[in-house]
Amino acid sequence: MSRGRKIQADDLFRMKLPESPAISPDGDRIVFSQRWMDRKENRYFSNLYLVPGGGGRPRALTRGGQIDSAPVWSPDGKRIAFLSTREKKQGIWIIPADGGEAEALVEMEGIYSGLEFSPDGKELLFLFREKKVEKPEDRERRATYKHITELRHKLDGFGYFPKERQGLWTASTRSGRARRLDDGDFDIDEAHWSPEGGKIALLSNRDSERQHENTSAQVYLISSKGGRLRQVTSGVAHRSFFRWAPEGRSLLMVQHFGGPGEWIMRPYQIWEVALGDGSATNLTPWMDDWPFNFVLSDTSMGEAALLAPYREGAGWRIAFVQGQQGACRILSMARDGDDLREEFGGERNSFGVSVNLEGQAATITSTMMDLGDVYAMKLDGDGVHRRLTRINRRFLESLDLSEPEETWFKSGKVKVQGWILKPPGLRKGRKAPGLLEIHGGPMGQYGYVFFHEMHLLAAQGYVVAFANPRGSCGYGTRWMNCIRGKWGTVDYDDLMAVTNALARKPYVDSKRLGVLGGSYGGFMTTWILGHNKRFKAGVTMRQAGNRLMQFASSDYNVHEYHSFGQWPWEKPMAYLKQSPNLYGHRITAPTLIIHSENDLRCPIGQADELFAILKSQGRTTEYLRFEGESHGLSRAGKPLNRLERLDRILDWFRRYL
Repeated sequence: MSRGRKIQADDLFRMKLPESPAISPDGDRIVFSQRWMDRKENRYFSNLYLVPGGGGRPRALTRGGQIDSAPVWSPDGKRIAFLSTREKKQGIWIIPADGGEAEALVEMEGIYSGLEFSPDGKELLFLFREKKVEKPEDRERRATYKHITELRHKLDGFGYFPKERQGLWTASTRSGRARRLDDGDFDIDEAHWSPEGGKIALLSNRDSERQHENTSAQVYLISSKGGRLRQVTSGVAHRSFFRWAPEGRSLLMVQHFGGPGEWIMRPYQIWEVALGDGSATNLTPWMDDWPFNFVLSDTSMGEAALLAPYREGAGWRIAFVQGQQGACRILSMARDGDDLREEFGGERNSFGVSVNLEGQAATITSTMMDLGDVYAMKLDGDGVHRRLTRINRRFLESLDLSEPEETWFKSGKVKVQGWILKPPGLRKGRKAPGLLEIHGGPMGQYGYVFFHEMHLLAAQGYVVAFANPRGSCGYGTRWMNCIRGKWGTVDYDDLMAVTNALARKPYVDSKRLGVLGGSYGGFMTTWILGHNKRFKAGVTMRQAGNRLMQFASSDYNVHEYHSFGQWPWEKPMAYLKQSPNLYGHRITAPTLIIHSENDLRCPIGQADELFAILKSQGRTTEYLRFEGESHGLSRAGKPLNRLERLDRILDWFRRYL
């Protein structure tokens, strides 16, 4: 018997999405941000909520139609600083933890990040990039152009970099008086107070050329009062993020010492860097999976990172997260890298974690059947945790949902992890059309997280198969980088093995198969349709369809050189042979193309090209161009555009499958 209604596309507007947990210094309370989408305003809003660490009803700390985010606690636990878009611009606000009115602290016009209280609570550190909003009438009175001088000059979702650099600032938590500490000539990517508060460590690329991979970024020290920088690290390395070690004499850092183009070729590991001579010690030579979260979804943002030292007995441990086989788990190890233990594991996705100095932790964690809730625990190895919220209980209880079934698909000599999601209430003996959904990256991964799009497709009567073929993260470095410069080879074999297994299921109509995916998933969708006739319809989204075009126009631009090991003018056919648009004339299945006009990751010219190829050959195709959207439309685009995208996908498969 059905327990509720089928999930709909416009359930986007009923979801409440928790984010950014922060546990208080004493562990008694947890503050988090809760985001939702407003149909009428066609916007996102979020407010802050406070929940007792021991359990209890969450209460709203802020209210109103704005975005309140990134909360941080003062050292005494009495105040919470956060970012807010009140008064139609982003600024820093502070609110008493016990409740009361929030007050503006810093209101400069621009973009803020990296809030962190000083150890004595008297100052707030933050990163800031000036970004003034120009009136349309003033813009019409001047020449309008972009003066580009650097190879890396744009970033998808942000746009083209302005001349103003992201700088290091501090502000008095009493008066709000703010001052810049750096020289303003280079971007500051990350910064943290020293344990005693007299110094600030910062990560910055001081070379004249900005790079996507930041192999020239180094860590520097600066007095908390400002002054000259002292360089700590040296050499070429991929430095991702860092924290101070507890004694203040060294830094803990996630990095590897690969050169340009090797960011995906070596495992990121946890290192300790001495402040005195800059010597680096690898604490985790055994680590083979990235200590980040790349589990993909349309209801939560991945890429969570954690590096948190905390006290245990007379010593210290280090907490971190790691993406493994579709899950993102919280782990810890002794200060020297030994005694690894799982603190919060299982078939879960922790996409936000906060740990205080006593090892008390808070996390936002989701599963395939819920959208994420707040959990609390002590990182002591016993695995005991408390679920503190059930934010979407009423919404989820109103739905009839199927749970994805984990399956290991045999592909030659390897096994590929994946899942099959059946339509809710599928009757025995009935056959349903099948869909293969392909993730992006390719180093992303599907896994234990609520995916609205997949549940929606299943609710409309499709059996959805999704998997992590070779090229995905979470299965070791070799699995992830074995397709470098070889997209459409063994990864294609893996996806065909998943398709064959799907088609053999007794409840699947093997003559009615469709395929869809975005980014690298769009690459593979177009590639499959041009190399295989068994799919009756396809939807390719934000596709990387022309690798030559990617080299020139993507925000990753010359990353393509590192994939192929040669410049496009040296062997252009190496790039073209791995461009699915080259085989677009072979596509006969009805193909819907979805792309965003402001996509800087896979620029829209690749979609224009594919549409022209298909249309000129008389194929059944349509092209949906979303205005003002970037590469992340499906998870961060304007709500009504997200709704339209889902409706068009459903309509396409309804018509042609």
